[in-house]
Amino acid sequence: MEEDEYRAYKEVAREMAVGEIADAAAPFNAPELVLGEITEAAIDQYDRWLSRYDFGWERVIRWKAKPAHLPALDIAVWHNNTLAGLCWASPRDSRDKVFVLYLERNPDDQLVTKGYIAPLCLTAVRNYASLLDMKYVVISDPIPEVRNTYLAQGFQQIHGIGLAYDLSQDYDPAEEEGLHDEI
Repeated sequence: MEEDEYRAYKEVAREMAVGEIADAAAPFNAPELVLGEITEAAIDQYDRWLSRYDFGWERVIRWKAKPAHLPALDIAVWHNNTLAGLCWASPRDSRDKVFVLYLERNPDDQLVTKGYIAPLCLTAVRNYASLLDMKYVVISDPIPEVRNTYLAQGFQQIHGIGLAYDLSQDYDPAEEEGLHDEI
């Protein structure tokens, strides 16, 4: 697949996620919500977060420049010019799985996007995986405290695969519960 095709799929996947959350009656203005690429501006805002995790987000800028990471999906969630969350997902060398390697929300509990970062990012990853004709979205090494968030989003422990979302199952984000979980 060519670089332009990957780029187009990534943009469509992000746009679809914003559209789905807008349809879900979120408590914030969807027009103020932007899902874009992780850029230096995103990393600059991230560096001011008081995060208890260190996922090494600054590495994403270098990774994106490498041909091996061309299929990877990077997501910066912005609301009202504030970085609300980040996500990095990649098929690695798989032909049937996209792995969510990192997903983090801004730890500011006053942001109206709290509880919506995981649904937004996971929806974008599911959309992207579907566009790539993948079968599963897999959470790589989930943090135990947020495992229930993934389960509420339709992920299941699948033998031989891990904590995964089976893309062949029906998915209706409007019916999901647990939107207001930790991430």
